[in-house]
Amino acid sequence: MQEHFEVLNRYYDKIYVLSVESATGRREAFAQRFDGLNYSFFYGADKNKFSVADLIAKGTYSESLTRLHHRYDKIMKPGEIACSWGHKLMYEDMLRNNYRRILIFEDDAVPNPQAIQYIPAVLDELPAGWELLMWGWDKNGETNWKTMLKQGLYHLQHMVAGVKWTHRMINHLYATPYSPHLKKSGFHDYTYAYAVSHAAAEKLVRLQTPIQYIADNLLAHASTTGKLDAYIAWPPVFLHDSLPDGTHANSYIR
Repeated sequence: MQEHFEVLNRYYDKIYVLSVESATGRREAFAQRFDGLNYSFFYGADKNKFSVADLIAKGTYSESLTRLHHRYDKIMKPGEIACSWGHKLMYEDMLRNNYRRILIFEDDAVPNPQAIQYIPAVLDELPAGWELLMWGWDKNGETNWKTMLKQGLYHLQHMVAGVKWTHRMINHLYATPYSPHLKKSGFHDYTYAYAVSHAAAEKLVRLQTPIQYIADNLLAHASTTGKLDAYIAWPPVFLHDSLPDGTHANSYIR
């Protein structure tokens, strides 16, 4: 895999790996899986080291805006706030250092041995003005007659019941073909492996000030509303280290 990682080393100005100080085992596993990748661990917010009430008082996190944006009017769990905060801190670090493009991993990312060889092709097919590339993702990657029916139902729910997704978002929930190894992004889960440009980081910081989106919902919102020129790698080049039931192993969120 090292020859493929070297392509990423050359292309990106900085490669971050989001972690928390207590996650020693996860960092050791990441180092084994990604031997040959030039990265730096970035220690984000720890859900055990802040008070949600204090973040609200300081204007760091907005519970009311979170309810406004969430499809079911839910607020964020402390772990979700910490995750969103950590990603925002990396965007801000990118802007301070004037990086052109960065790659972000979470420390439970796993290379997909069936797709790692597509890294050069993915980068070759990216348009010059790309802003977001999800190297790893889940959900809504393909369309069929069932997904078309779901979209029609969502459109009806938006008109009748006031579902928060707009017609534009509903139209772009699912990824659409772009090139052999890329699709235009839809509404996807996870932030364990993705890249952003400088312009994207500026937009994401604005959208996440104060913190008001779950980390992957922020990317999904920006993609489906057209705020970012966004793509997914097809198939996903990196996967998520999950338990058999699909939940995160040793999740920071829960």
